[in-house]
Amino acid sequence: MEFLSLNILIFAPLIVAGIILSPLFPNDEIIVRRFAKGFSGILFIYSILFMIFFKPYNTGYQFKETIKLFSNTNWIEPLGISLSFGLDGISVMLVVLTTFLVMLALIASKKSITTKHKLYYSLILVLTTAILGIVTSRDLFLFFLFWELELIPMYFLISIWGTGKKEYSAMKFVLYTFFGSLFMLGGILLLNYFHFLNTGIYTFSIEALTYSRHYDIPFIVKALIFLGFFIAFAVKLPIVPLHTWLPNAHVDAPTPVSMLLAGILLKMGGYGLIRFNTQMFPEMIKIFAPMLIVLGVINIIYAAFIALAQKDLKLLIAYSSISHMGFVLLGLGALNTIGITGAMFQMLAHALISAGLFLIVGVIYLRTKTRIFSHLGGLGQVMPKAFYFTMLLALASLGLPLLVGFAAEVMIFYGAFTSNSLDGFILSNQFMTALAAISIIITAAYLLWMLQKIFMGNMFEKWQKAYDLTPQEAIALTFLSIPIVLFGLYPEGVTSLFLPFVDNLVSNLAL
Repeated sequence: MEFLSLNILIFAPLIVAGIILSPLFPNDEIIVRRFAKGFSGILFIYSILFMIFFKPYNTGYQFKETIKLFSNTNWIEPLGISLSFGLDGISVMLVVLTTFLVMLALIASKKSITTKHKLYYSLILVLTTAILGIVTSRDLFLFFLFWELELIPMYFLISIWGTGKKEYSAMKFVLYTFFGSLFMLGGILLLNYFHFLNTGIYTFSIEALTYSRHYDIPFIVKALIFLGFFIAFAVKLPIVPLHTWLPNAHVDAPTPVSMLLAGILLKMGGYGLIRFNTQMFPEMIKIFAPMLIVLGVINIIYAAFIALAQKDLKLLIAYSSISHMGFVLLGLGALNTIGITGAMFQMLAHALISAGLFLIVGVIYLRTKTRIFSHLGGLGQVMPKAFYFTMLLALASLGLPLLVGFAAEVMIFYGAFTSNSLDGFILSNQFMTALAAISIIITAAYLLWMLQKIFMGNMFEKWQKAYDLTPQEAIALTFLSIPIVLFGLYPEGVTSLFLPFVDNLVSNLAL
């Protein structure tokens, strides 16, 4: 396995971005696009090798690497900050998911992106490095740097190639995320300071800070650290009422960026809640589990009702995305193996489904220049392939058995229903689970209504010349549909990667 290097996986996109931006690289749309797509395909294949050689039952970090500086020391040695990376059960899934969706987003960019191609494809690759850095960092300060780096390319991707109030939406996204990051930075510094008081050692190592178990940190300080992390991840997930940046960002972002925003960036919130709030603070997550369940159910029900009232297709999918991310909170709040496994599986399921649905929105907008339901109708007559793919994605989203959304929701519902994390509270786990299950009916209502309004009924005469999927769009949707069906039939193909990690997590919660 010496040929597998996380340093190459993480920083190769950044290097290639620099190559594309350099004056020596041809300023030709076709060359730039094909070069970026070709590289993203190679990167995806390379990431799969990490998954193939990954050993799930080794619950610690694997493929560990640390970049040493010229003096063979850590990056900022006096503070114990190192450029260290590794993969474990949750991060290996997110690494492959990231490279997969980046590849498909670049394939889907042909019709959506018509200007400044060198800058666009370079920014996508910089974003790739930032996300891969987030999920592979073994140093808490390094994690924070990659978390902030992600804001830079996303701001420009929305503000330059977006539509509508694109500058406003891009700035709102940055301000909300930066606001949350301040709380996380405060938590990081507090954690490091108290670790130094207890041990005399400055370190930002995630492993060292996780397994020290913080026995000597005062309860109130530990709660503040936990909440600091939680607020940052609540913004990114997003959790109501910190969600208002997401509909704006989705509506005004170009289609490929919406795919990455829903498919990858929201998962960083879920990743943070598992990696830090749950794994690093097992005693605090048990105290705050009822809050997770309540907030999760609010997310699920509230956003589903808001989606039901939308007149704009992209807004409907955006609020649907918020609703479905609430299931991640519900699963985590269960504090049992099947609930947390379902939460992690839901992150994958939502990524595949939401990326496909936002691609469909882009396909329709390119043909009609509108996303308003009252202006659409009957498109199934001239766009049958788009209709079939949309129907598959909608059915997966509403939880049709044998598709990936069903498998995720069943695990979460079962885990939440059988949990005892709400014992001693007025509201029981069974009641909250039943309340969350109402969303299945609401989700079915707005998604089937969406299909009816867009593809069925009478068609406006002006849409008779609308063309069906291009080869690039069909390829991207096919690649998304395959795992939606495959992992719906065989969830163990994914859950086997992180189930030992979850078992170890739950056993730590029981201590």
